[in-house]
Amino acid sequence: MTAKEIEQNYGICGLACALCGDRENCAGCLAKEDSCDVKACCRSKNLTHCFLCDAYPCDKDMHKGKRGRAFNTVARKEGLHALAAYLYANYNRGVAYHRPGGLTGDYDRCETEREVIALLKNGRPDPYDRCPVYESERFLLRLVSVDDAEDLLACYKNPTISVQGNAENCEYGYGAQSLGAMRDCIRRWLEEYENRCFIRFSILDKQKNKAAGTVEIFGGWHGRPSVLRIDTASPYENEEALWELLKISDSFFRDIKCGEIVSKGVPEAVCRINALTKNGYTAYPVNTQWDREHYYIKRGPEQRTNPS
Repeated sequence: MTAKEIEQNYGICGLACALCGDRENCAGCLAKEDSCDVKACCRSKNLTHCFLCDAYPCDKDMHKGKRGRAFNTVARKEGLHALAAYLYANYNRGVAYHRPGGLTGDYDRCETEREVIALLKNGRPDPYDRCPVYESERFLLRLVSVDDAEDLLACYKNPTISVQGNAENCEYGYGAQSLGAMRDCIRRWLEEYENRCFIRFSILDKQKNKAAGTVEIFGGWHGRPSVLRIDTASPYENEEALWELLKISDSFFRDIKCGEIVSKGVPEAVCRINALTKNGYTAYPVNTQWDREHYYIKRGPEQRTNPS
């Protein structure tokens, strides 16, 4: 992929066709037949792109999406070459135009055109300005909420061995025995998020529409690895569910700029250890500068490619 390819394959309406995850099924300007009204409109005016039209933006459906409007605004003001350069730089940073399995990506998470343009020009957004949301087939991860307290109490009131192990050096949530105590812990987690100390996500079981536990990511300072805590209620402490949560957590390498991630797997937690190793984690070496028993480590793509 090159910036020139993005520029040469920029859709008439404002879609970045070179980055599109559904190019093979395109019914628009890449299609052989002229079935797109936007394409027909531009051809009737001898224009190559909508953003060149004096009437842009008009009321056509393709111009109602904030992503396309933001891209076209940049192309109109700075030129298509500049837009392609921004998109190419973000492509190399890991900013996703489309994510696997769907037609939405990082630009679609933005709530306004202004935010799309800021992401386009500045790269990945700060997760402490807007907390990312992650989704897999079974789970959705989003910033923890006080409304999750009743569901999460089931995880922390009678914790599994793994959850007990994750309580190391953590004051909040572990051992909560009442709804009020759980709410207080969540409020403290949210305060720490506001203070930019760590992010605690709720794990939502999409089918049951209930919180099944939490995921926390923090650290990574002074050359040390980031720490990943995955706390699940007992029905989810199985290899399949944990592996899926670890796959979601791989996004932290990119979005939260983690170089290395460590996560705990006490010896009794066989399912968790199996999930960690299948996801590429290896036992953390002892007698190192950050000596911890029962921890497993995974290095991000840059560290694997260019080991220090």
